[in-house]
Order: sequence, then C-alpha cells, then structure tokens
Amino acid sequence: MPTFGIDASSANKLKRTGVENYSRNLIQAMKTHALLEGERVFLYSNKPLEGDLAKLGEGWESKVLGWPLGGGWMKLRMSWEMLRRAPDVLFVPGQAPPIKSSKNLVTTVHDIGFARRPDLYDSSVRKRLVRSTKSAIKKAAKILVPSEFTKQELMEVYRVAADRMSVTLEAPTAIDPSVTSDALQRHRLGSHYFLYVGRLEKKKNVTTLLRAFELFKNTRGVGDPFELVLVGSPGFGARELTQYLKVSKHKDQIKLLGYRPDNEVQTLIKSATAFLFPSNYEGFGIPNLDAMRAGTPLITSDIPPHREVCGDAALYASPNEPNAWARAMAHIAQDATLREGLVAKGLERVKMFSWDNTAAKTWEVLRSLV
Repeated sequence: MPTFGIDASSANKLKRTGVENYSRNLIQAMKTHALLEGERVFLYSNKPLEGDLAKLGEGWESKVLGWPLGGGWMKLRMSWEMLRRAPDVLFVPGQAPPIKSSKNLVTTVHDIGFARRPDLYDSSVRKRLVRSTKSAIKKAAKILVPSEFTKQELMEVYRVAADRMSVTLEAPTAIDPSVTSDALQRHRLGSHYFLYVGRLEKKKNVTTLLRAFELFKNTRGVGDPFELVLVGSPGFGARELTQYLKVSKHKDQIKLLGYRPDNEVQTLIKSATAFLFPSNYEGFGIPNLDAMRAGTPLITSDIPPHREVCGDAALYASPNEPNAWARAMAHIAQDATLREGLVAKGLERVKMFSWDNTAAKTWEVLRSLV
C-alpha cells in the first residue's frame, strides 16, 4: 500500500509569495487526481490546515506535527517524524529538506540565483540557500525543476545528472473567482498605471523600474496621468529603493501598496496598462503568466527563463537598461495595436500552462519511486 508524504507547511501560510503559492497551487491540483488503489497521502504541517487546503478526499490525511520551539520545524521535527514513520515517498515542494527523510525524497529546486548572482542576496540568506540546496541535491532521488533553464543551471553548477531531474512547468496563481475586490477604489487608482508585483529587493531589480519611470515621465509633459504601482513586501536592498524614491521628482506618481492578497493582486493586474517584471534572475516567473491570463500587456526582463516561458507574448528589455524599459513603456502607452497584439498572444500562450498538468507530471515522478 504505497504512502506519499507532502510538506504542506509553506502552502499553509496565510501570507504567501513564490514558493508558498507554488506549494499550495500544486497540492490543490494534486488532490483533484484520483489516487490509485491502496494509495495514501499525508500532508505534514506545523499547524492545522486552513481554508481549502483542509478539504481532503478519501485517502488523504492531515498530520499536524506540533513544535513549540518556532524555528527548526523542517530540520528537526520533520526529521523525527521520518525516523518514526516515514512514507514510501516524501515530497518537499521547496529546496530545504529535513535532515532525515524517506529514502525516496523528491524536492523542487526553483532556482539557484544565490549561486549565479550572490550579490543579489543577503549573505546569511545566501549561505542558508547554499546549504539547503546542496543537501536537497545530495539526498533527493528525483528533483523537480520549473524550466529547462533551471535544469541546465543545475547541470552546469552542481553537475546534476539530467535523468535525475524532471521539468514540471508552473502555472498562473490560482484565484477564487467568487471573491471580488475594490482594490482600484481603495487605492485611488485610475486607468493609467504600470504595475509591478513581487518582493521589493535587488533580485527583482525594482530600482531599475523607478529610473525607467522617471525617464518615461520626463517625456510625457505636465498633467500626464500615468502612475507606477509597486505591490510587495520589502526584501534585501529595499533601503536603496526607498532612498531613491525619496528624491524622485515623480514620487507623487509612485504608489507602494505593500503585500496584497492574490485576488486583489489579480484585480490590479487586470486593470493595469502593462505589467512590468524586471527581475535580474528567475527560475521561471509566475507573475508573467498572471499578466497573460489577465489580458494585460507584459514587459519583462530579457533573461533566458522569461524567453522560455513568454515566447513572443511580451516585450523584452535588458534588466540593466532603464532607457530600454522607458522606451517599452512609451510604446505600450502610445500604441493600441501593440497592446492588443500582446494581449492576444498572451492569452494564447498561457494556455500552455496549468496546475493540472503540473500535478499530473508530479504524480508521475512520485509514483515512479514505488
């Protein structure tokens, strides 16, 4: 009777970003796939599952592993559980496995930006990611990666054999269509704004957007209605962004909304003139797909994973060239035909990506080990 364990601790967080959303969306999609005869699935978490995540079908079971010490739940508490009652296969959707795991460990390595671009990370975070990724690569029987780009990166940097990895493409952020949002009214937004969603950090390269927006506004004249809206929590390098913002002559047209829930974000994306995603490094880039699904023109950084994901459904600009971003913003603002073309291509392109397909591929990998 095959047993599968899945780490649901990240998916169970109320405030979710990249890895947390990936974990939740994937687990929810995996639930929709019928289990084979005798299969059982355990969802491990450090607190009771909440919302739709707690809705479990036949063969699925929640295992809450209490841990009063705060930190170290994955490293220690999960290891103790694995020593006592390990499932046949353990799936950790992040890249930080427990010290002790099932002999058949499957994990997802989302990217290795910390190895390629260490300057974009706080030193303590970078060291932690180096340790956890090395551990994951050493222990995992199979490694899931979100793109061919990340697969190539692991082969080049860590010498991971190609047959140990499976590319499981990601998909747009799942949203609840029954939940409505008054985000535009609450944040006093009109119909002319550029939007960025993501952590405000060096890796995401948000300062380039501030510089590009200034260049764009300088060409627009008095009374131009365009605004720049930034959604996300501060991260490494946010102080530089804040200092730059303080001296910007267009700071009154730049709005920082902080972290916003997924459904509110989708409303903001859908109403934006264009979505901007200037990352220096990514393993995939789910926000690109969120923009395509919403029917919003996309300007994204010209890096390999974005080319792989977006194809011809976006305008591309070099991460380090604010002038290129300003020109792209001007093109979008002025050319209705360009906007319509990008929207049409994006709506078609995004059909290639679904959590159902990701779940099917993930189940295929997990079942190959029992």
